[in-house]
Amino acid sequence: MKLIFKLIHSALLFGVSFLFLTACSSLGENSKTLVSQHIKNIRFAHPISEQRVIIYNHGIHRPQLTEPCYMPYNKPPKSLLTMIDMRTMVYNLCSTAKESPAISSAGKQVYLRKVEINHTIDEFLSRGIQPRNLFLAGHSNGAWTSLMMMRDVNKRFNGVIAFAPAFAGKRKEGSFAPWWRNTVRPNQIKDMLKAPTMDALVFAYERDEYNRPQDLEFLSLHYPLLGARGVDLVAYDCGLRNAHQTFRNDCRLLNTSLRIKQFIDNQTRAW
Repeated sequence: MKLIFKLIHSALLFGVSFLFLTACSSLGENSKTLVSQHIKNIRFAHPISEQRVIIYNHGIHRPQLTEPCYMPYNKPPKSLLTMIDMRTMVYNLCSTAKESPAISSAGKQVYLRKVEINHTIDEFLSRGIQPRNLFLAGHSNGAWTSLMMMRDVNKRFNGVIAFAPAFAGKRKEGSFAPWWRNTVRPNQIKDMLKAPTMDALVFAYERDEYNRPQDLEFLSLHYPLLGARGVDLVAYDCGLRNAHQTFRNDCRLLNTSLRIKQFIDNQTRAW
């Protein structure tokens, strides 16, 4: 009986250790070296001093899983792709960051994505791209993480185009995982609002299951729009069943594209 107990005890210890080892948060394959190698192979079609780059960050389904960024729903939306010309390129950053399932790791994936974005910014700057011509963009978790980068705006990049920024799950999941929306989200908002300035164009959609316009008003209240500075919070409803995907099935596509173009042009002139 003692032998059986020892075997069970050892198995449990091994199982816990194995779970701990396999559940660690990580950057996955996105090391600084791999990001650097990929960007070094890019050929720009415009003189480097005038070349514009928009780094696009896709959304995620679960922060504990590697996101299949090759899927169509993780590609940049049409409103952003219309910006592409001889002078402007959109770089789709495929995030491989994921966090441990442990409650204590909740929200860590956002900070790991910030590391990936920083690596990417570093590499574009090393290629000669000017900070005034470098922009971040993203959807959902990718948009939220881009806004979390705002402490470096006007130093290393020139602004953010955010579609439905979110990261703490659906609003209705608050009772299922309350620490996400009641603890982790408020803590990250406090961290986000430490940025001395925030130059961002934020699209928020009515009835969004994650964040409605009123759930993001803290951005425009803390950083009121004054000329080319501050947060321009654009809210509307396309009547879609999945409002969170409005950016991909945009009933105001032409207006959205025009706002993005104006934002980029205004930010560049105001640099």
